[in-house]
Amino acid sequence: MSLITTGNSMQRLALLSLLLLLSACQNQSGNTRSNSEGFYVYTDAQGNLVTMRRAETKAAPKNGGREAYQQSAAVTSKVDPTSEAFSQSDVDDYRPSEEVDEELAARENERFITYVDEMGQLVSRPLDMKAERKAAQDAPAPYEEVAEDAFLETYRALRADCCMHLIETAKPLEPGAESVVTFDRESLVLKGDSPWRAVAFAPADEVSEVSLVSFIRKKGYLGAELLWLNSKGVPVMMIDQPFSRKYPETWYRYGYLQGTLEREQGQHYLIVFLPYLDARPASDGLKQVIEGELVLSAP
Repeated sequence: MSLITTGNSMQRLALLSLLLLLSACQNQSGNTRSNSEGFYVYTDAQGNLVTMRRAETKAAPKNGGREAYQQSAAVTSKVDPTSEAFSQSDVDDYRPSEEVDEELAARENERFITYVDEMGQLVSRPLDMKAERKAAQDAPAPYEEVAEDAFLETYRALRADCCMHLIETAKPLEPGAESVVTFDRESLVLKGDSPWRAVAFAPADEVSEVSLVSFIRKKGYLGAELLWLNSKGVPVMMIDQPFSRKYPETWYRYGYLQGTLEREQGQHYLIVFLPYLDARPASDGLKQVIEGELVLSAP
């Protein structure tokens, strides 16, 4: 009887050892699978159980730490959206790399313009070509049209030989050139009852139009008129209002009146004269003076 009992005990011990061995092999197999798949579990600061995949171990890149940094930055944790650690701001603050690259490229291609403003300050700002074109189209003209009804047509009786003596002193006017017309006490005058100050010019045959500029200084300007002569020095046309535009004064220049006149056939000499002897009031609160300078040019 004792042998049978001993034999049964031995069988039970052998069976128990076999079961323990199988259990150990199973645990080892499970651990190996878990390790091979690269998962690990931990409890975060809020007490949540978090499962994460291990980053695969790769050889260090040959070009240094840039790729290593990008690879490490690409590993993101899987946070439970229901946990307090997850917030909507994490999603809102995210910007795709393509968007960032486009913004950097746009900044590199930005154009800037530097200029001096009306206060004399140096200003630099980004240049938007589309907006600049539209603003240029919508901007008002930098001048005022001289109202036709602000000046009255006048009739002047001139002698036929009023300018004969001026032809000898006529200054040449070539295409693209300009000349300063000075009026002072030494200026020559027209013959006749009214000794008006005058200067003569002889435009070249290629000149088809002339431009006259009178600067406004202290609300005073030279209210000149023009007189065209034929080849014999006889007046053929008088222009009592040669100005058509008025430009306002700015910080870097005076205001001025400007006009462009076409030259017709048979007009050889041009006389610029002041049709008054003393300073007198003019339109727009200005004053016509008797001394100063004009600019005559052939565009």
